[in-house]
Amino acid sequence: MNYHDTLNQILATVPDQIRAIDAAEMNRKPAPAKWSKKEILGHLVDSAYNNHQRFLRAESQGNLIFQGYDADEWVIKNDYQNRSIEDVLQMWEMCNRHLSILIRDIPKEVLQKTTTEHEFHIMAMNLLKEGEPSNLSYLIWDYLFHLEYHMKQIIVDYQDINPKFEG
Repeated sequence: MNYHDTLNQILATVPDQIRAIDAAEMNRKPAPAKWSKKEILGHLVDSAYNNHQRFLRAESQGNLIFQGYDADEWVIKNDYQNRSIEDVLQMWEMCNRHLSILIRDIPKEVLQKTTTEHEFHIMAMNLLKEGEPSNLSYLIWDYLFHLEYHMKQIIVDYQDINPKFEG
């Protein structure tokens, strides 16, 4: 699996699709406690920042246990709802371009190093069983799955690029 290419395919299509969405639709909150499409995009900025440091630390720390974050709190504190759509979109795009380069350069042995020391049973989008062997490759795949999950909330006819995880 080439996650670098997958992320770059997403980056090649998503910005124009988001720019085509009406501003009122991007700003509309379906309920007071629910995120607007623009806030979902902001959440994906926060996710990119968090996963960037996870991917960087994975090799040196010897396990895949990382500090989490309160996604709702970060969306509020980063005030995505009151920022321009273009600013949030450019942040998302730049964070993911940066992340793509990091992903491209992670050695295969680091991606495939298996451990049971992870918290993918509580922090992954696709939860694993506690203690189930996994690796950084799974975390990167799950990041892309998470990204596309939210793209389907933003872009009505979004088509997945990231295939099923194959180890």
